[in-house]
Amino acid sequence: MTEELSPPAVFATLDDEYARNILVATKTERLSAKELSEECDMSRPTASRRVNILVEQGLLEEYTHVDPAGRHYHEYEARLERIEVLLQGEGFDVQIDHRPDPADRITSIFEKIRED
Repeated sequence: MTEELSPPAVFATLDDEYARNILVATKTERLSAKELSEECDMSRPTASRRVNILVEQGLLEEYTHVDPAGRHYHEYEARLERIEVLLQGEGFDVQIDHRPDPADRITSIFEKIRED
């Protein structure tokens, strides 16, 4: 996610049943768009469109793999941990907590070890 999401964008995404189903399906395992379409009972184009939106918003992480034949394929994993919506005098404040990237988690572990 390159910029802060606006509350209407977050609300619109979470209002979409397909997007919510994708987030739930990818919470515990990485799935391809084909697997998501089967698991969430949606067409592949629908799954691909929702995946693109979720990746663009930083709610879903995309991983690229190369199979032994040299073909590329993608798998997706939810990055979303929690969304907090606060009503303030000037409007809504939306805080999105993401799951840290595994590489970042390893780096932070090594940094903590060095400090000790």
